[in-house]
Amino acid sequence: MKIETIDVDQQHLLLRLPDEAGQVEIIDQPTSIQKNSVLFLLANNQIVDVLDDHQYDAKKTPARLLILTPNWDIMAAYLAQYYRQKYQISQGEDTVIPSEQVKHVEACAAIFDPLLDWLGYRPIGAAVAEEKKAKSGKPQHKWTKLLTEHPFYVDYQGSKATVYWQKRNQVRIEKGAILSQQMPLNKDGSIGYSARLSEKIRQDNQAAITDYQTTEDVILKSVNEMGMFLYYGGTNGWLVLVDDEGKTLNEWTV
Repeated sequence: MKIETIDVDQQHLLLRLPDEAGQVEIIDQPTSIQKNSVLFLLANNQIVDVLDDHQYDAKKTPARLLILTPNWDIMAAYLAQYYRQKYQISQGEDTVIPSEQVKHVEACAAIFDPLLDWLGYRPIGAAVAEEKKAKSGKPQHKWTKLLTEHPFYVDYQGSKATVYWQKRNQVRIEKGAILSQQMPLNKDGSIGYSARLSEKIRQDNQAAITDYQTTEDVILKSVNEMGMFLYYGGTNGWLVLVDDEGKTLNEWTV
C-alpha cells in the first residue's frame, strides 16, 4: 500500500491514503474529531475501546487516540462495529451492520488492517488471552458473520435439531427440535449437576416446549447451553453440531 502524504510531530501522526481511501491519525489529547471517524481508545499501547465520532466523549477518553477516517461511502458506525467484533469489544447493544453493507465495510477494513498491524496496537487482554490459550491447549472458537445463516444439525441421544450460531452470545434452535427424554444419572441413581442445570434451562424455556418438542425458536447463550437443553450435555457440542457437508462447528470456528 502506498501512502499519499505523511505529517508527523511530537504529538501527532497523520497518514493520508491515495484515491480518497481515507486517513489514519494518531494524536494525543485531540481538541476536535473529524466527522464520520472511527476512534480507537489507547492505553499502554493497547486498544481499550472502539467508538464512532458520535459516541466519543472527550472527558472520558484516554490521552491517545488512533483515528480512522474512511471514505464517505462507508458509515463510521458500521466500521467501528466491524472492529468491535474483530477485537471482541462490547458496547452493550451492538450496532447491526446491514447485510448489504457487510462486503463494503470488510473491503474498507482490508485497507486499514495492514496499517493497524504494522503500528502494533492490540486489544486489551490479547496478550493474556494468548498466553492462557498456549498454556491450556484448549481450542478457541471465533464467531463470524458467515455463521449467521449457516445451519448446523444435531442428531444425538434421541435429540434432533437445526441450530444457528447467530451472534457471539446467541445460539438459536429452530422450532420443531426434539429433546432427549433420557436424563443421565449418577452411578448412585442421583441427579447430577449437569442434569439439574439442563432441567433448569428447559424450565426457563417451558413455554416453547410441548411433549419434548419445541413449538417456537429457542435462543440460548452458548453452544454449551444448547447441548444441555437438547441432550443434557455430557459431550462436546462443538463436535455434535454438523453442517450439510459433515463439517463440525469446531472445524468452522477454531
